[in-house]
Amino acid sequence: MHRTIRPLLSCCLLVGCGASGPPAPETTDVAPATAPTWEQQVAAVRAGTSKRIIVADETVDAADLAQLGAGCDALEVLDLDHVDAGSAALEVIGALPNLDRLKLGMLIDDAGIERLVRAEQLTVINLPQATFTDRGLEQLADLPKLELLRFHSPNVTDDGMPYIARMPSLRFLHLIDVPITDAGLAQLHGMQQLESLYLDGGRCTESGMRALLTALPELHFHLDQLHLPGDPQADEHSPADGRTR
Repeated sequence: MHRTIRPLLSCCLLVGCGASGPPAPETTDVAPATAPTWEQQVAAVRAGTSKRIIVADETVDAADLAQLGAGCDALEVLDLDHVDAGSAALEVIGALPNLDRLKLGMLIDDAGIERLVRAEQLTVINLPQATFTDRGLEQLADLPKLELLRFHSPNVTDDGMPYIARMPSLRFLHLIDVPITDAGLAQLHGMQQLESLYLDGGRCTESGMRALLTALPELHFHLDQLHLPGDPQADEHSPADGRTR
């Protein structure tokens, strides 16, 4: 386990206007408590006193992840900012029967996605450093309860967008440097259940984005953390998902 110096960040995911992360905490005269270590949090889950593991200031490796295979069936939230492990190490995560929310800061390819989607009860997935292709997105589309998906991948294309469009429960979507064009964005026009879309990067034109807003007039849409000029939703600044901070 390697330590890095970084403040603790929250599990997930889409946030309010003009920001890419949770708001900065208020300044106080009280020194912040030391965040529990990976080992301490695993022990708490095994003891039944916690259902969360949230680690931002340590790098978790394959041997650490293997610990989740014993006594951690109650785990509901797994939020790891730094993971140094291969795809095979994700097998244990896919086997967690109650995992609801997942954030992994690591390079995740199609083989890694194949292992993660075995956790069919997942409702929130945040993969900010992924490398999977349209094939990985196709596998994510098989998750029946997925409500919020946030990911980076330079390898997902317009051809992958129909897989997002078929996600029946998806309400919040955040694409980071995914090189889609207007053709890919058009595949989302029928997602009447979609409440929020953040598009950071990409190759869409203003025309394509306005066509999306015409098709989904209630959509809370951000391009690079900002509303388009004239967007009627521009006055709404509440977080897209208040469940996790």
